[in-house]
Amino acid sequence: MRVLLTGGFGNVGRSTLAALLAQGDDIRVLEADTPANRRNAALLGRGATVMFGDVRDPAAAREALVGREAVIHLAALIPPGADKAPDLAHSINVDGTARFLEAAASLASPPRFVLASSIAAYGDRLESPWIRTQDPLDSNQEDGYGRSKVEAEALVKSSGLPWSILRLSYIVWRKKLKRDPLMFHMPPSTRIEVCHTEDTGRAFAAAARLPGAEGGIFDIGGGEPCRTTFRAYLDRMFSLFGLGSSAFLPDEAFASKGFHCGWYADSDQAEEVLHFRRKSIEDYYREVGEETRWLRPWARLVAPVLKRAMLSSSPFLNRGRALA
Repeated sequence: MRVLLTGGFGNVGRSTLAALLAQGDDIRVLEADTPANRRNAALLGRGATVMFGDVRDPAAAREALVGREAVIHLAALIPPGADKAPDLAHSINVDGTARFLEAAASLASPPRFVLASSIAAYGDRLESPWIRTQDPLDSNQEDGYGRSKVEAEALVKSSGLPWSILRLSYIVWRKKLKRDPLMFHMPPSTRIEVCHTEDTGRAFAAAARLPGAEGGIFDIGGGEPCRTTFRAYLDRMFSLFGLGSSAFLPDEAFASKGFHCGWYADSDQAEEVLHFRRKSIEDYYREVGEETRWLRPWARLVAPVLKRAMLSSSPFLNRGRALA
C-alpha cells in the first residue's frame, strides 16, 4: 500500500513507520526541515522516502499526496509547546489539517485520511473518568490543544473523504525517561489508560488499510491491563529510577483540575477492529527497568537532593507559598 505519513519522526511517528514497514508498505514521510530530521532521514532504509516541507503549505501537501492511497496525519504541535504558542498550535493542528484535506479532496482518487486526535478533545474528565467515543467533545475548554483537535476532527468528518479518527490516550515508550514537563499539571487521582507506542503505531497502520476501520472513531488505549491512576504510575516510575515512592510530593504540589485523561470504556472495541495490542503497562515498566538499571544505584545516593529539587519545581506548591 502507498502511504503518506506526516510527523513520521516523532514518538508515535517512529512506531507507525516501523509498523508500516513491517507490512511491506511503500511509505512517504513528510517532515519539517530540521537538522534532527535530516539525520533521521539519513538512517532510513528501504521502503520509505522523505520529503521536507511545512504541513501548512498547500504546494507541499499536493506534492506529498501524489500517488498515495492513504494519509496518516500525525503532524501536530502538542503540549507543552502547544500551551506556550497557542496560535502556532492552531495553525499547525487545524490549518495544516485543512490544507491536507483540501489537497486530498482535489485528487482523482482521494486517499483515506487517518487523523491522530487525542483524549484531550473530551476535556477535563476527572469527575467522570469513564470515556466513550459517543461522549460529547469539549469545544469550549481552556486547553487550546484539546480545542484544536476538536476542530481538526470536524474538518475531517466534513471533508467528503474516506476517513478514520484515532483518539490517543497516554502514550508510553521506554526511551521517554526525562521528567514530563506537564507532570504537576495532572491531579494525582487522575485515571490514565496507557498505550505503548508500538501498539499505537500498529493501530495507525491498521486504520490506513482495513476496510472495517473506514468511517470509524477509535479510543486507542491498552484496556484493563493498562489502567492505573497517576499517583500509582508515579510510584512505579520513581521506584524504577531509584527514588522510592512519590509520597514526598503532596497532592498540593499538583493541579486540582483542568487536565485531560481517563479510562476508555470502549478501547476494547478499537482492538476488535484494529488488532494492535501486544503490550501491557507491566511490559512498559519492565522496559523502563532495563533502561534505568545502571542509573538506579547512583540515583539512590543523591535521592534526597533530587527529591528536594523536584518538590521545589512544582508551580502550584510555589504559588501557594507565595500567596501565603
